[in-house]
Amino acid sequence: MITTRQWKVIAILFLLAVPSGVTAQDSVSVNEGFIQTDSLSAKKVIASGVVGGLLVGSLVSSYFDWWKGSNEPFHIVHEGVFNDYSLGVDKLGHMYTSYFYFHTFRNIMLWGGYGRSAALWWSAGTTAFFAVSIEIGDGLSPFGFSFEDLAFNMAGLGYGILQTEFPFLRNFALKWSYVPRTGYRWPPHFTDNYDWHTYWLAVNVHNLLPEAWRKYWPAFLNVAVGYGVDDYAANGKVVRTREVAVGLDFNLEAFQIDNQEILLLQKIVNMIHLPAPAVKFTGEKEPRYYLFSLD
Repeated sequence: MITTRQWKVIAILFLLAVPSGVTAQDSVSVNEGFIQTDSLSAKKVIASGVVGGLLVGSLVSSYFDWWKGSNEPFHIVHEGVFNDYSLGVDKLGHMYTSYFYFHTFRNIMLWGGYGRSAALWWSAGTTAFFAVSIEIGDGLSPFGFSFEDLAFNMAGLGYGILQTEFPFLRNFALKWSYVPRTGYRWPPHFTDNYDWHTYWLAVNVHNLLPEAWRKYWPAFLNVAVGYGVDDYAANGKVVRTREVAVGLDFNLEAFQIDNQEILLLQKIVNMIHLPAPAVKFTGEKEPRYYLFSLD
């Protein structure tokens, strides 16, 4: 098990490594709304520290949430995909986690002034490192190493990378909503109840319409399809059934932002599905209509 001192060494090496590839030039440019500079700056150091801190913090949190006290030999489990214990919600969670981490790390580095290539590969590397580390930790715990989980992690990372290289794919964004029935708490334990999660594919209708038709569809309004599960009591036991939602979604990036910090926040929050009108189809239940669906 990695000690606290070893985590500190890893964090320091990470912070030193990222800025080391920066040349001491003064040219600047604009990259996806963020200002890029070739010189070493305080913002680059801050961005490196934040990315490193998020990475280390996530691993430490995972240790205390799932692995602390475990002393099992490394072992592999095969859970299935959409017919597993969570009916696939955990797999979509793995996919979205890598997708979210990659884009968040990348946007933080772009905010810090890193170039497009450096931001891409450092974000991809740190996200992949996190995904593999999580599965290795699970392999040494009662959960077990899951190739299915790792495959979905890499799928989320891969899709995020493809979106940066092929702008057309940005019209199809992954989003997530999480509404615990018992209220939010800190620190959160996202795997306690899978029926509190919904994973969405948001489609940018405005961009996909022919140019002459775009004026009829607001740029800030997407259409989204969500997937989750619903747990309910029946005959003295908990029954889990699939749930599909169709509704609207808000595209925050449709609004022009010049402030660099607000732009960063906008891009991160835009990966969350905000409350919007939706209809839900759950098993054999009647469709449920929501004016502002929270999940």
